[in-house]
Amino acid sequence: MLQTINAVLVICGLGLLFAFAGVVTAIGSRRFRSRAHRAQGLVVGLRPAGPHKGAAYYAIIRFTTRQGVHVEAETFAATNPPPARPGRQVRVLYDPDIPTQVRIDNVMGRGTLLGLICFVLGIATIVVGFVVASKDL
Repeated sequence: MLQTINAVLVICGLGLLFAFAGVVTAIGSRRFRSRAHRAQGLVVGLRPAGPHKGAAYYAIIRFTTRQGVHVEAETFAATNPPPARPGRQVRVLYDPDIPTQVRIDNVMGRGTLLGLICFVLGIATIVVGFVVASKDL
């Protein structure tokens, strides 16, 4: 019985961490979008996120800020499939104070979807923990 309680605590604890990470990600993304400027950019390359090619990629994007500064920056998050292929035009969101902080202006790039996914996985994990507890206790 003690093992079951410990397992439930671990499962629920992981669920809380995922849910918390989702909320923090969504809030951070919302803050970024509220201060970000938009620009048209060109994907000039892809960089693998890890040592193994094919896992996930960061897009390298070239764009010009409202002030006329030319910037080449890497996206905030790596994705698989890549967020865009080299040579493709994309809309970007960038921080006007730190223009190298850039995200592609799409569902994944904005960060809200990632936050929602983490939150839902966290809540689902907590529910699983309670289901396990109710069956074994």
